[in-house]
Amino acid sequence: MIKIDVAVAVIQFDEQYLLGFRNAKQHQGNRYEFVGGKIEANESAKQALIREVFEEIGLDIANHSVINPLGVLRHHYADTEMPSKSKRVCLHVFRVTLNEQQFKQFAHKKEGCEGQQLHWVSQEDLINNKYSLPDANKTILQWLKLPSTIVITQEVGSVTAIKESTSCNYQSPVKDQSSQQWLRYYQQKLPHQACVYVRLKQSSLSQRKDQVLALMAIRPDIKLIIDYELANYLYDPNNMAINNMTIADQIIAQHLTQQACADTDIELLSGLPLTISAHSSASIQQVNKVAQYRLNHDLSPVVGVFVSPVQATNTHPEATALGWEEFSILAEDSEVPVIALGGIAPEDIGQVRHYQGDKIAGISKFLP
Repeated sequence: MIKIDVAVAVIQFDEQYLLGFRNAKQHQGNRYEFVGGKIEANESAKQALIREVFEEIGLDIANHSVINPLGVLRHHYADTEMPSKSKRVCLHVFRVTLNEQQFKQFAHKKEGCEGQQLHWVSQEDLINNKYSLPDANKTILQWLKLPSTIVITQEVGSVTAIKESTSCNYQSPVKDQSSQQWLRYYQQKLPHQACVYVRLKQSSLSQRKDQVLALMAIRPDIKLIIDYELANYLYDPNNMAINNMTIADQIIAQHLTQQACADTDIELLSGLPLTISAHSSASIQQVNKVAQYRLNHDLSPVVGVFVSPVQATNTHPEATALGWEEFSILAEDSEVPVIALGGIAPEDIGQVRHYQGDKIAGISKFLP
């Protein structure tokens, strides 16, 4: 068994990503790949990343680039004919965000330092599998599918009623006034193509189902994260509450709270990718275990962990804020992309990535 630790650079500028193309004679040849290479015994994963990117494509990311961890992936490439040549690869994956000057200086390059082809590709084409990648990279695409900005809803009855200004022919199953106000509010307030975690802990399962289906029907542009109980209900083969595939495609993940992560049999969850909440080092380790278990058993991956509260919030004044240093420590320990939550605004994405997170989430500050 050959064991290899690899640093992987997901290099991007805006919504464009850089891929190389593997030679036919290489392992997993004739496929596209993210830039990266083996980690030497005397260097950290980040040091190897910087060195490999420079050696492979001549791009210096040590300065002026924002480098933050995405996660860690362990993958077994079995060789049935020669088991001794089987490979166990551990990928340490980083997002490398270039600034405009770096991109302009590098965008014209079509070939790496080792003669490999280089291609800038759109995020849409990348995550929709337009480019054949090694098997171990497929989870990275799932990570990238989850947008960098996530809006979290308030409870029914907590939003301010607003005058309906948009016409809609959809006949909602939602009947009570508070639920209708909630639906109208988010119909109008959610940004175009928003990713929304519908968090309705105080509503019954039936009420949550009605709210989610109604919201998707009147806002077909948005993507949703829903709680795992609702996901199990909607995707139950004996129930199949979702029978419209257009609507079904809008739900991109299911969510587990920190407590549910500890208490729930993860084999009984629906097939949706997972996001999980974590507030401590112990809960981060639990998330890592769940993520690795699902990879080992070819289940849908954990695509993000909500780490909170980063800073004090009005919605949870009793919760002790982590602060940026503690947040950074937890983020570095995570093996899945970290979503910063609590006292965060959309403009904080740069700071979050500086402190080793990858995505941001919030409630009122994320609405226009």
